[in-house]
Amino acid sequence: MNSLRLINLIHSDPLDYIATEKFEVSRSDTRSNLRDLLYGKVDYAMISLIDYFKNRKSLVLVDGPTISGKGKSDSNLLISNGSDPFPGMRIAVTSETETTAFFLKLILQRLYPESELIRSRNNSVGNLLKEEDFALVIGNRALDIYRTDTKIIFDITHMISKLFNMHSIYAVTVSLNGREYDENLVQLKNIPRWTITRDLERISKEHSMDKSILAEYYNSLTYDLNNLMKKEILTFMKYYDEISDDIFLENIDENSIRK
Repeated sequence: MNSLRLINLIHSDPLDYIATEKFEVSRSDTRSNLRDLLYGKVDYAMISLIDYFKNRKSLVLVDGPTISGKGKSDSNLLISNGSDPFPGMRIAVTSETETTAFFLKLILQRLYPESELIRSRNNSVGNLLKEEDFALVIGNRALDIYRTDTKIIFDITHMISKLFNMHSIYAVTVSLNGREYDENLVQLKNIPRWTITRDLERISKEHSMDKSILAEYYNSLTYDLNNLMKKEILTFMKYYDEISDDIFLENIDENSIRK
């Protein structure tokens, strides 16, 4: 049985519940997933789209599940302490993401030029908004925003769809070059919606979140990787190569990890 490393965020819970039937499943953050894949500790791993771009010479994109959305997602938000957005604003970026920061940068270039993304060591909404008047939050923390009166500027996934008419593809499944993919990965990317509905109660209890919020959130996600989305990945790769020096952390590649 092949091993599959998933991401330890709420979007991957439905994948976890069904993947255990076909794979040896474990979960961690995307950077750990990348490292362990390059070390040969796992056969397949879900990593961020940006880490795939950075390490594409060592990795192959396999026909497996993604974490993607088009339209309103609720889980990738630009928020503020009450201020309205303006060109040149400074935005504290959660340490949990690079891909969402990349998508935000594309949006800012069109709507609010000269705005700066400030990499933070904090993840909590309160700490991020202490650092700057604006903040980028993702995942559970973004979903929790809807329980508060925190000002939401816009949903990143929705704005990418509106401005670029493309999916926001946050994570992809990869393997080392030369490794054939497992046919079970193809089935996993087409996860039946009824299984998500079935597991809502369990996910709701595990994360102490309202089932209606979760249902709307999962309805906005797709785990698919179709031909259109593969073309969109190539387009985003071109954008990444043009702007990556402006916003991202140091690269993690196979050689630097193994030294």
